[in-house]
Amino acid sequence: MQFGKVIANVVATIKHPAYNNKPIYMVQPLDDKLNPKGNAIIAVDYVSAQIGDIVVFGGAPGLAKEVFNLKKAPIRSLIVAIVDTIDIEGRRIYSKY
Repeated sequence: MQFGKVIANVVATIKHPAYNNKPIYMVQPLDDKLNPKGNAIIAVDYVSAQIGDIVVFGGAPGLAKEVFNLKKAPIRSLIVAIVDTIDIEGRRIYSKY
């Protein structure tokens, strides 16, 4: 799992059934100082994230299959949490509010 920032909606009218009725976003991975790191990836939202949110995302083999109760789930990354605050060694480095 890692931090990322939701940067865009992804819309696909024709897609694998595992993606039906699930929001899909582009997520920019972030480093430990919340700076952009690497290329943006596509992730399926599980927690009602919005563009601009800092989120926790990632995946493990079978995670999407288990979370969405699907037989087949070609989903590599899931957004599993919306971050409210991040404190490192007593110092707040991020706050949503």
